[in-house]
Amino acid sequence: YVTQHLLAFPIVDFEGKCLGVIQAINKNAGGQGFGPADEILLSNLAEHVSVAVHNAEFYRAAIVTSERANALLQMMQSLTHDLGPQSLVLSVATHASTLVRADRCSVFLVDERTQELISIASDSGMEIRIPKSQGIAGECAGENKLIVIDDAYEDARFNPEYDEKTGYRTHSIIAVPVRKPPTKDKACAVIQMINKQEFDDEIGRFDDEDVQVLETYAMFVATQLAQSSLLKPANSKAQNL
Repeated sequence: YVTQHLLAFPIVDFEGKCLGVIQAINKNAGGQGFGPADEILLSNLAEHVSVAVHNAEFYRAAIVTSERANALLQMMQSLTHDLGPQSLVLSVATHASTLVRADRCSVFLVDERTQELISIASDSGMEIRIPKSQGIAGECAGENKLIVIDDAYEDARFNPEYDEKTGYRTHSIIAVPVRKPPTKDKACAVIQMINKQEFDDEIGRFDDEDVQVLETYAMFVATQLAQSSLLKPANSKAQNL
């Protein structure tokens, strides 16, 4: 293929930011190049594309806002129910995943007595315990800090063992500490999410808006998670029965 003529126009938004470029190559008109009429047509097309992209972004933002509002409403309604300890953990994970469109979500309770993280398997409902110092969730809990990772395989803290066993591919990760009220100086739980799902089903990164939403969500569920019976000694549970 031989490129002889080329015409390109930027796609510019209302703030003057370049969103992309429309490019035409080799006009099919007896070997003649692009003329003034072509420039006008391509310029108009670039303006229409800019408007379409702008509208698409507004539509996407409206969908995200609606989904998050519904998820928060459902979460608040579910917390008014008398959920069992396993159901509470799974419910918190489900609503968190909806809030930020994550492929996977786990909630870990921090058991200071045994120095373990406790989670519930979504498929079997079985209780899972791992050392508090283990993994990204462990660092989040131990240091009571937010962790955001754009590319898991570029981060030395990530353990790819699970991916290697299952064939799953972890890309982006966010771990949010659920700070124990009222002092909030320690984490009573961790909400960890994997692989942000974009609207085109591509894997994206967790952004500042996701962080803000999840940190607000963590404050909502802090009291319920901190009081979970999963964190009580076995003899205490027996006495309560």
